[in-house]
Amino acid sequence: MSRSRFRRPAVAVVAAGLTLSGCGGDRSGEAAATSGVPSASATGTVPDGGGSTGPTPSGSGGAASGGRCRTAGLGFAIVPTSRAKNPNIQYALTITLTNKGAKSCVMTGYPGVDLAGPLTWSLLRQTAVQPHRVTVRPGATTTFNIFYLPYIQGSGNEFKPTRIVVTPPGETHSHTLPWPVGSILLQDAATHPGTYVSPVGAK
Repeated sequence: MSRSRFRRPAVAVVAAGLTLSGCGGDRSGEAAATSGVPSASATGTVPDGGGSTGPTPSGSGGAASGGRCRTAGLGFAIVPTSRAKNPNIQYALTITLTNKGAKSCVMTGYPGVDLAGPLTWSLLRQTAVQPHRVTVRPGATTTFNIFYLPYIQGSGNEFKPTRIVVTPPGETHSHTLPWPVGSILLQDAATHPGTYVSPVGAK
């Protein structure tokens, strides 16, 4: 994923439990606020808890597995949200991934997420939440969240994204969505920024 950055002064550390953005993989870290994250089970996905080695088998309540969820076989959408009015309040933008295929598919880990605008900011991962294997049945939906800090005049460097570039876990092809809210606080040089991405299926 591409990354462009201007030179700027160091910014304050505002969140914990992050690592570099990318596709797939398990991480763990210190606890972080995750309020407002919808349950994956409520959207028709089936978390394979406890280290399950396979998706829902044919004849056991779900369609036969079609393997890993591919970008071309997914529908992408943004759950409507409101922007924060206080720079110290972190908000979540929820992205839905819907299986458009005829078979169940599986995904595990973190999507790659770039916020694109005047520059491209590749978001870090929220490692405080353990990723798990998620089976998405045909027509069903799973989610992930982009947690972000809004920009308030005088709070730091302003960044106005125009696009969200999403690469599902394990994939190399991306899908682009419009950025639906206002400016955010630019912390692309921070070790622990207040804007980052959760794993898919996070509750």
